[in-house]
Amino acid sequence: MKTVPDDIFITKQVNHKVCCSPSDTFDAKKIANFFGVQFKVIHIEDEFRRTIIKYFVEEYKKGRTPNPCYFCNDWIKFGILFEIMLRDGMDYVSSGHYARIRDGKLYKAKSVEKDQSYFLASIKKEKLNKILLPNGDYTKKEIREIAKEIGLHVHSKKESQDLCFIPDSNISGFLKENGIHKNSGLIIDTKGNVIGTHKGLYNYTIGQRKIGIATGNRMYVKTKNVEKNLLIVGKKEELYSTKFIVSNLNFLQDIPEEVNGYVKVRKKFKEVPCKIYFKNDKMYVESFEPIFAITPGQIAVVYDKEGAVMVSGEIDKEGWN
Repeated sequence: MKTVPDDIFITKQVNHKVCCSPSDTFDAKKIANFFGVQFKVIHIEDEFRRTIIKYFVEEYKKGRTPNPCYFCNDWIKFGILFEIMLRDGMDYVSSGHYARIRDGKLYKAKSVEKDQSYFLASIKKEKLNKILLPNGDYTKKEIREIAKEIGLHVHSKKESQDLCFIPDSNISGFLKENGIHKNSGLIIDTKGNVIGTHKGLYNYTIGQRKIGIATGNRMYVKTKNVEKNLLIVGKKEELYSTKFIVSNLNFLQDIPEEVNGYVKVRKKFKEVPCKIYFKNDKMYVESFEPIFAITPGQIAVVYDKEGAVMVSGEIDKEGWN
């Protein structure tokens, strides 16, 4: 067994209501023991609640759809934990994310299906030269085969698709625990006609088709009016747009004030060719083909033609005057 006494394998540990499960910590310790590296558990309950949980709840109060994984990478994994590891004497921080770092740039992973560069686009540019992402050059299947070949028996572990701090996927219950309660209101179409009653705005997101009422037409959530507690729905063709505004920008490359690229507005959406320009600390995006369900609160990531992240940020609003 290889022993690397100077390396430290660090995992974050918080209770199951907040983040990682006990089995995650057990597996991390098992891997550290296998390779003979020092294992350390860092307790960050307070920081996680103060940042990620607070952000998540506040976004729902505003009627937006949050993306906690994006901000967790910036504030927690490559924020608080990153700084702790460097203070402990580490030269680099290695992560199992599927993406690649080359020449100070963040690129998409070899595996299109597993690529996580979208969520990693929040990492500050100056930190990239201290981060290693070895999984980015492999597929998930190849990683599991390597683990099996070397005798590391965690290769068959199931993948979680849920938010780590809401393992039962009961978002409405979680929000209720954090002070957001059901407040029913009217559902209207884009012409202002009342067509039903919603069950609380936080139960819906832009682009959602299942709205709990029968109208004779397939209707989708187009927007939410928090002040008037209205859910506005429309036909699918009414939810396509080619213009939107992005704020809270993070630049991973030096780019001109106006440039072409490829924008992704959700993890599972394809990148769409676009033109971007900047004004008053905001990014204005004009896509060359319509994008479905532009969602305030979600993340827009712009790539260059080589697959490297140029800039990312939070979607503020669809369209502009």
